[in-house]
Amino acid sequence: MKENKIIKVGSFFSGIGSPEKALQKLTDERVIDGYELQFFSEINKNAIKSYCAIHNVDEVLNLGDITKIKGKDLKYCDLWIGGFPCQDISCAGNMQGFDLKSNTRSSLGWEMIRLLKEVENKPKYVIFENVASITSKKFKDTLDLFKSDLKSIGYELYDDILNAVDYGVPQRRRRYFLIAILRGCKTFSFPEPIMTNTKLKDLLDKDVCERYYLSSDICEYDNGKMYIANKNTNKLVYEINIEKYKTGGWCGKDHSTKFLQSSRLYSENGFAPTLTHSNLVNNCKLVINNNKIMRIRKIKPSEAWRLMGFEDFDFDKASKVCKETALYEQAGNSMVVNVIYYILKELFIK
Repeated sequence: MKENKIIKVGSFFSGIGSPEKALQKLTDERVIDGYELQFFSEINKNAIKSYCAIHNVDEVLNLGDITKIKGKDLKYCDLWIGGFPCQDISCAGNMQGFDLKSNTRSSLGWEMIRLLKEVENKPKYVIFENVASITSKKFKDTLDLFKSDLKSIGYELYDDILNAVDYGVPQRRRRYFLIAILRGCKTFSFPEPIMTNTKLKDLLDKDVCERYYLSSDICEYDNGKMYIANKNTNKLVYEINIEKYKTGGWCGKDHSTKFLQSSRLYSENGFAPTLTHSNLVNNCKLVINNNKIMRIRKIKPSEAWRLMGFEDFDFDKASKVCKETALYEQAGNSMVVNVIYYILKELFIK
């Protein structure tokens, strides 16, 4: 049984609006009758530009800094959704945590709970998203307090870690989702994995500008490995395991860098690593069979957006208002549209 009304939505830490894309898809498929954005909250100037361009909304709907928002000023919503900052929780960050009084960026998630306490008519559904490491022993006590606060104001909770590769996107991206539903409204089950054969190469462009390539066509073979030269120095710095390239995944090493993540090379025949807002280019180096010549190149921003579930026309709109560096960051900061789509479908169809 579908949700037979227009879903009123409020978005926090909105980025480029993955949930809104998912809601539009559900509308197009007539799973819901439609959705109406009541407000969004974003402070990054470039993300705001992209958001407005993609979703065709005016910046007047942006409430800006969540710490400045008052609950009494918010319009009623059926659904609130927000992927609060992960920098202080992620293994790639400084892991300072998200304790209420820590003043870290990740502690801003508590602001959504503050607003839930302040609003008179609470949303029926609230969805929080963050990195999987939020469930680790290091952050368990804080997460338990976070969940306890939600329960105290009337919400039943459902949480799990979902991986984008299980929902049609060839990117290994594990994210924690916490679904809060007002007590008595309905129960919830997380969506089952969707079987798919989609590989990274299915989302990559065939004709790519030379500026994205890191290697030349100079190479040597030795004992099942291929060594490829850097385009600028002609030194054989890229090492590829041929069998691992064929099967997909992490298949080689860039010997020119000392950083572990940046040194990894990924086969087009498998899945992309987790895309991040910082150093996305350096951390997603691809091994490509380019007209029977093996080469190494950076991922393009448009490809990164596809790996987040966005369509090319979304990227085209954003690229008219933002530079390439910002477009990479926006992809790395985003939720995966496909994952949110299946969560919302499960939430609204039953």
